[in-house]
Amino acid sequence: MNSVFIYSNKFDTFSLGEYHPFKPYKATMVYELCYRYGLLEEPWIKVLEPQPATQEDMLEYHAREYVEILKDANSGSFDFTMLEYGLGTGDNPVFKGVYDFSLLVLGATLLGAELIRSGQADLVFSPVGGLHHSGYAHAEGFCYVNDIVIAIKRLLRSGFRKILYVDIDAHHGNGVQDAFNDTDDVLFISFHQSGETLYPWRGFENEMGEGKGLGYSVNLPLPEYTDDESYIRTFREIYNPLAQAFKPDCVVAQIGLDTLKKDPLTNLRLTNNGYCDVLEEIRKSCPKILALGGGGYSVPDVVRGWTLAWAVLNGLKPFDPYEGIVSGMMLPQGQGFQELRDPAYHLADKIRHDLDLYLRDKVAYIKNTIFPLHGIGQGAASR
Repeated sequence: MNSVFIYSNKFDTFSLGEYHPFKPYKATMVYELCYRYGLLEEPWIKVLEPQPATQEDMLEYHAREYVEILKDANSGSFDFTMLEYGLGTGDNPVFKGVYDFSLLVLGATLLGAELIRSGQADLVFSPVGGLHHSGYAHAEGFCYVNDIVIAIKRLLRSGFRKILYVDIDAHHGNGVQDAFNDTDDVLFISFHQSGETLYPWRGFENEMGEGKGLGYSVNLPLPEYTDDESYIRTFREIYNPLAQAFKPDCVVAQIGLDTLKKDPLTNLRLTNNGYCDVLEEIRKSCPKILALGGGGYSVPDVVRGWTLAWAVLNGLKPFDPYEGIVSGMMLPQGQGFQELRDPAYHLADKIRHDLDLYLRDKVAYIKNTIFPLHGIGQGAASR
């Protein structure tokens, strides 16, 4: 096994604004915590610095007029024509270096895709990648470039026949679904807070793809207060059979951490314990994985969670050589690996009962309508 952690401190130089929840500097914090816990020291692990992508790379998916407008916004100066392209909103402000930032994000993700394609790596993680909302000709949802779509398209052109895209961010990956809605080369699976209560107000279970892509968009909308127990059970019921039936050449995973109960923008109740259990299922589903960070807006919790994610995906146990030293004498000593873990969280029985009824209906719908299209179950349909 060969693993690559993609990192550049150049991400620290970009800011969407003091009060904007998306913080690119999270990548440096994750890198430093992984280093502290000995998660970058194994001989099969490399840390590589990405180079910015080019305009031509961005044009592999995005409209030329959008790319030109994004380039104009690089100075940080706004004009009202940019609003047509989703630029200059509260979600997607125009800031100095916005085009340069987008090229660096894309360059990091494309480096990961190339490492997977060439066989130089089996696992790659780029914490700042995974901008799953950006559309063909517009920015939205804190996303200015859809690095995921461009990377998947490049992998398919390089000879990969089947890509499984799994998205565990709390927000539905609408930009990726739209890009592959009519193809069976990409199996899109998203677990996210329901569009009834959260942006982008989409991702319902009846969004199943079109044409050749019918049955290749799989959406599991989660109710508010979904916790570890319900999430893990639902994930295993849906993801595992589909992954086994699809037999992907590569998994591209958007592993956003805005599902945590402390996240200020969402209403789920996961801990990083459940998150790690789900990542273990993803790890077992394919020997080649390109993992991308995505969302997460409680920065300390995201940093701990992505550090654990890197450990889980590599089959490592973090070890803190400074345990009992950094914490000092007055505060309780840390507990090594457990210091990264969240405390357990338990729902009230009434909430769990209602939540499980909701999820049971969603799971049944997917099993009855999508599973047969993949040859799963007694009612398997021929394609």
